[in-house]
Amino acid sequence: MNKKIESDDDSKNNIAQIIESSLLSIASSFPITASVATGWSEYKNYKQVERIKEILSEYGKRLQDMEAEIDSDYLASDEAKNLIEQTVNKGKDELRKEKRQFLSKFLANSSTKKLVKDKEKEMILDTIDKISPLQTSLLSTITILLVWNRGKKNVNLGSDYNPEAKDKPIFGYILESELVTINKSVIERDNIESSLDYMVSIGVIEVASSRGWTHLRDETGGKTGIKGFRPTKLGLRTLEYLGISVSQMPET
Repeated sequence: MNKKIESDDDSKNNIAQIIESSLLSIASSFPITASVATGWSEYKNYKQVERIKEILSEYGKRLQDMEAEIDSDYLASDEAKNLIEQTVNKGKDELRKEKRQFLSKFLANSSTKKLVKDKEKEMILDTIDKISPLQTSLLSTITILLVWNRGKKNVNLGSDYNPEAKDKPIFGYILESELVTINKSVIERDNIESSLDYMVSIGVIEVASSRGWTHLRDETGGKTGIKGFRPTKLGLRTLEYLGISVSQMPET
């Protein structure tokens, strides 16, 4: 894993060097752009330091607020230090403040007694790195709607059911059209649909399958071509590391 981190860092440093040399080359040919090249390296390093400080500062505040839930022995471990290093390496070039806040939430929740023994933290970190604030909001909305309409037990259905059982569980899904309706005032339909497709590709939600016991949220009259979504186990775990727990969601 350390080799991978070093490789990623080398790649980012090479990109930064290419940007810097390219800007200087442009400035030599077009003097009016010289100001763009001035201080690029200093700017890059300064912004990276600021982002790292922000992530760790927010991490510290969250630890303070969650003190009773934190495993202090874990905080002193090499595992915790390694996870901090991996997290800030992802966050130092992250331009979106909301994503940097996700990373600080991830670090804090990773340190709780509830999650400290989880061996898949790196998988969750990679998932958080891939998902956008919009997609995180959609994941949360899908989960909340499913809890409201089908209950927590349905949301938590997974591979532990018996497909041969006489009484099969009904997997609930939230319609794509409903998600578009909820968000259409602030988000373009195409952005919602493409985000949902991407979220399926990274495994945080699943699309309604052909299982005989699948049930879409509303009455579809058995029509085909209707898409519905539900969170996967990875999606639920990602939300948990961001402080959004199904156990704390209200049921109707």
